[in-house]
Amino acid sequence: MTVERVHIGHQTRYAVRDSAAVRCVLAFDTGPDGSGPAVWKILLPGPHRTEDLYGTHEFLRPDSAQLTAWLTPIVGLDAATELAMAVDGNPPATAAWQRLADG
Repeated sequence: MTVERVHIGHQTRYAVRDSAAVRCVLAFDTGPDGSGPAVWKILLPGPHRTEDLYGTHEFLRPDSAQLTAWLTPIVGLDAATELAMAVDGNPPATAAWQRLADG
């Protein structure tokens, strides 16, 4: 299992891949101007290579434990742990996101 991080515009995406297939995508978004709420979205594979929105959650200052607890029932412990470690190791590149220790 690998996690690929991509930052495009105002969104940072973390895609979990298992072999060649995408298992899930965690997206962080604060809106086009960066002033919106810090929203995390979990997307699951849908038909015809679509990404279907499964759920959203607003975290002011997320940490690994919060992300893992939210994601585990949705994507399983292994993928949730991988995503939380990826976010912790390489957080979203937006002004609205801060590590808990920074605030």
